[in-house]
Amino acid sequence: MATNTDRESELDRFLLKQRVERFLYEEAALLDRREQTEWLALLDEDVEYKAPLRITREHVNDNFSRSAYYFDEDYGSLEARVQRFESEYAWSERPPSRTRRFVTNVRATERDDGTVDARSYLLLYYGQGDSSSYTFLAGRREDVLRPNGETFTIAKRHVYLDHAVPKIDKISVFL
Repeated sequence: MATNTDRESELDRFLLKQRVERFLYEEAALLDRREQTEWLALLDEDVEYKAPLRITREHVNDNFSRSAYYFDEDYGSLEARVQRFESEYAWSERPPSRTRRFVTNVRATERDDGTVDARSYLLLYYGQGDSSSYTFLAGRREDVLRPNGETFTIAKRHVYLDHAVPKIDKISVFL
């Protein structure tokens, strides 16, 4: 029989998951609307933002490099990318890309230090210009979120793409 403490704990976990989902959905909407400066405000200044390369080995399904990355960035490099995207020098984003992020399978766990482990799956649609071609990127994200009032900031994001070789010429969008 469940006790009141069990129910309160379950309710706390449910509410945490709801808050994390709301945060991740709003973040995705910001990026899809290309509101990248607003997105930067969601990042901690000591953010770690990485996507390691997938390593394909026989009998091992989920193996990633610890030294090679599609991107390995900090706040300064992310801020520089946003500034370049908003300038006339972002040739890869002329015309601007169209993206749609689908965030699913969100799981959230509060850590002992008060931060939150948030795991989610991401499917990104990417198209650009008048071309009939488009790309999908799929992967899972492992975030560490810091509570900030009723919302969060991103302290760490690791993106593990499902592709060994993504079918995209450039990764000029944030995942």
